Amino acid sequence: MKICILGPGIKPIPPSGWGAVEILIDDIRNCLEKLGHEVKIINLKNLDLAASLINYMNPDFVHIQYDEHIDIAKKLNCKNIAVTSHFGYLENRSKWGGYYYKIFSKIATSNSNIFCLSPGIKDVYADACVESNRLFVIPNGVRTDLFNFSLECNRPNDSLYLAKIEERKKQYIYQNIENLYFAGNIADDRFDKKSNRYLGEMTKKDLYQDLTQFANLVLLSDGEAHPLVCTEALSAGLGIVVSEPASANLDLSLPFINQIPNDKLNDIDYVTSVIEKNRKISIKMRKDIRDYAINNFDWMHVVKNIYIKKIESILEKK
Repeated sequence: MKICILGPGIKPIPPSGWGAVEILIDDIRNCLEKLGHEVKIINLKNLDLAASLINYMNPDFVHIQYDEHIDIAKKLNCKNIAVTSHFGYLENRSKWGGYYYKIFSKIATSNSNIFCLSPGIKDVYADACVESNRLFVIPNGVRTDLFNFSLECNRPNDSLYLAKIEERKKQYIYQNIENLYFAGNIADDRFDKKSNRYLGEMTKKDLYQDLTQFANLVLLSDGEAHPLVCTEALSAGLGIVVSEPASANLDLSLPFINQIPNDKLNDIDYVTSVIEKNRKISIKMRKDIRDYAINNFDWMHVVKNIYIKKIESILEKK
């Protein structure tokens, strides 16, 4: 099969540093090629030029991995098209604003299929009267093979909040919780960058090597699609404590995954107790945690058993 993936055109693919969308596009490409498919990535802001290159390629399927590029669908000869939105507030209409309403309405009224990152996102499109045969749930995956894994936890009393430090991620609320460390570039002045528990911005190399040292990961943001960092933490053997918006595609019945209800996010004592409880449980289940990541979120599993099958069903439908 000949597949074309359209990137945002903002950072290189693969990125030289951080860039979640760019990383996952490259990961999907690598898995598809290993499975024998021909893949071309077009990573341009200029949609006229991008459309010309895609039409010249004449692919069997086009995946638009940036919702703001939805207008290109009308320029393509290929009719087997899907679009994915990575907008963190997709399930919270109060956070959309007029700009995103325009993007959402274009996607909803297009003829393109929609690859949703979670069942909750699928419900948002369904509530907007998008036909069910255009909606497919495909979670993000992770390169589990890249993450160092230690059966023994080197820092059994320490938790990590790994994310860009910004309003959506809410780190400033939790920065005084004991044994909770923070890593990420700072874009929120309310966070104390002089704290001895601020580790700075981790490189990808450090992330792959050192994430496994911690007992668990914390992510209590007020908006996410399907956060890559959660599957990365699971790959390294960490338990996770997440907010409701950050819990997409996770099995909340598992003892090493805890969800903080929305009405408890500002209750620091409650949040602290859940993090501590999760730490104690998770350091005893590290192999189980990593196995869960491999069996459910490894990119090869996602691409082979979900992504390709959804594409094939679209081609059969046509």
